[in-house]
Amino acid sequence: MDRARARRLTALFTKRPAPGRVKTRLSPPLTPVEAAELAEAMLRDAVERSLAGAFRSALAFAPAADAPWFRRHFPGLPQQVPQRGAGLGQRLAHFAEEAFAGRDVRTLVIVGSDQPLVPLARLQEAHAALEAGAGCVLGPDQGGGYYLIGLARSLPELFTEVPMSSAGTCAATEALARARGLAVVRLAQHADVDVPADLERLCAELAAQAPETPGDPRHTRAALERLARLSRA
Repeated sequence: MDRARARRLTALFTKRPAPGRVKTRLSPPLTPVEAAELAEAMLRDAVERSLAGAFRSALAFAPAADAPWFRRHFPGLPQQVPQRGAGLGQRLAHFAEEAFAGRDVRTLVIVGSDQPLVPLARLQEAHAALEAGAGCVLGPDQGGGYYLIGLARSLPELFTEVPMSSAGTCAATEALARARGLAVVRLAQHADVDVPADLERLCAELAAQAPETPGDPRHTRAALERLARLSRA
């Protein structure tokens, strides 16, 4: 691995896709088992996308006790670490602090695992913006949060002093970053898959996109096609 690539780190924040623990707002229309199946498919697509990038990849997972499951399912991703902290903000802050502590990481991009249509180019765009002088990069989602955050150094208050998973998370994070003197870059907006309307949107977008399209989320597409067949049966 070349030195420039090694200094870029992309981290996937995720939970084990177990029924009743993930994507609970998709039930109904999905059952808890179906929601977990979809979550696992999106995670697999996220890992494949990340491993294809010009950067190092890491998996930050929860809960810590499920480390064997992640190692078994993603052996091609050697850097796997449990999330630490009481809430999402603390877990993000801990991860960023530890990532920059070794001084090898120059740009850090953190993404979720439930945005199957975010292209690899968007992740690489975030790293490029940080290398060009941005201190913070944000990828806004459609609910007022963000699907991606990129940093050039650890700044824990961006996570601990901003309410996570709210309609104002992205705007508040940007305002605080600018107040700390950081140049902020906003990327294109993308959607998470959290509620039934998001699922309908994803199905429509995949129907309009050819499976042969580079970066097509093949695992997500296959899971949705299987669920559609089951619903018609």
